[in-house]
Amino acid sequence: MAEEEQLNRYERAIYAGLSGNLKPLLAVCESWEDCVWAHFRVMVDSLVEKDLMSSGMAHQEVETLPREYLEANWSMEKVFEELQASELKRVLEETKEHYHVIQKFVILGDLDGLLEEFSDWLMDSKPLPSHLLRFMTHMLLFYRSLGLALKEEVSVDVLKAYVSLLIRDQQTDLVASYVSQLPAELATVQYAAFLETVVQPELRPRCLQLATDAGLDVAAVTKLVVETVREQDATEFMHHSQTLEMGTTKEDLRKIDVIDWLLFDPAHRAESLKQSNAIMRKFLALQKHDAAKAVFSKVPEDSMREIYCQWSEVGQATPLPAEDENAIREHLCIRAYLEAHEAFTEWFSHSSSAPQKPAPAPEAKFTERVANEMREKEYQAALSAWSGRLDVLTEDVKERIYNVLLFVNGGWMIDNRQDSEPDSERSHQMAALRSLCLPRLSFLLLSVLQNSSRHQEALRLADIISCDQHRLHKVFSKESLRRFLQKLRESSLALLDRGLDPLGYDLQP
Repeated sequence: MAEEEQLNRYERAIYAGLSGNLKPLLAVCESWEDCVWAHFRVMVDSLVEKDLMSSGMAHQEVETLPREYLEANWSMEKVFEELQASELKRVLEETKEHYHVIQKFVILGDLDGLLEEFSDWLMDSKPLPSHLLRFMTHMLLFYRSLGLALKEEVSVDVLKAYVSLLIRDQQTDLVASYVSQLPAELATVQYAAFLETVVQPELRPRCLQLATDAGLDVAAVTKLVVETVREQDATEFMHHSQTLEMGTTKEDLRKIDVIDWLLFDPAHRAESLKQSNAIMRKFLALQKHDAAKAVFSKVPEDSMREIYCQWSEVGQATPLPAEDENAIREHLCIRAYLEAHEAFTEWFSHSSSAPQKPAPAPEAKFTERVANEMREKEYQAALSAWSGRLDVLTEDVKERIYNVLLFVNGGWMIDNRQDSEPDSERSHQMAALRSLCLPRLSFLLLSVLQNSSRHQEALRLADIISCDQHRLHKVFSKESLRRFLQKLRESSLALLDRGLDPLGYDLQP
């Protein structure tokens, strides 16, 4: 009946489907799905027929089946080979469609072939549709949940691509759960890259909570975020004479802001101290004191106490780890330096704002004479108050700079504990900061003392710098020492002009 040409082709197709006759069935198939169904319908019919014949149940055969039907030997692989050789243009085009390719490999049970296709699609210059990438991801996760072996590299690439899509589309609540499906080390890198894009402060605690819920290593993630942002600027440590103090740039603000990631959990206080120290070292080297102060103000005041408390809570009777103890000392060193710089800035601002002596008006009249006297009295009172304040500020800046120059227990920016893990970059930066900052502070203090006519105190700086106990002379270059001695010479000359000896003592008869 399927072979009867005078019948309607759809009627013939119905009979063909019931009898495993492929040709009339394909005559009404226009799409890839239709053709797949037709081939599989015939294949099932053929397999049933073979099974009946081999079982001996078909001993009473009524009619001999066509030879091409009996010799077809259909298999799933052969079905798809036939489809790829189809004469229909639409079927050939649909054979290459993403979802049809996936269906083919699922039907064949060829996961390796499927993942090779996924890999090729990811490498294509044309981006994949978002829904397709989502489907690929969920398919891999489903197969993984069944315990099936998958090509790890391709699985990771698909997950990474989908995570990138979620980040691009700002699907904040979904990122952590998919990142957690990656290998642990890569998951840390991927989630850290995501957190770099989260600039809204109100979203940050939520992102960290989601990471915790997904089982990510939050401590490693936040540390990596800070380190990545901190190291994005490749500027080398520069000598103060080679750079001018610049304003805080947009990139600097990112570095200041990134410290917040380490402050949500008190358990990360030690790490926040180390990372903030590293950022401030770079700012100090570039004379970006305002930026360094902004970082310093981010660190909670109770950080050092919190670090000691956490160490004691875990039942440790031994001293703090060397890295933590050195980080605390470095933090105190930076605080001393920032306080000294701030004191100098305040002194400089005040010393530059001395009251102006009033110009006397012509004394032709009594009232003008009285007005002159009043203005002179007001000027003297203002001058006296200004001088008193200047003396206080001079003492303050002197004390704070000496706190840095004579920093306790070994010197400024020198670790007390040497049993920590070697960190060549940190050691280099701390040594560089000693050479950059200590000479600068010495010159500032000398300037303050000379401007305040404290020349004898200025000359005592020579003793402090040359002293073997503090070894400050070793952080000066030859050129810096030469300039420093020239400045000291000015104080000696000023003392000689006062009738004193070059060191400020009374001349002996």
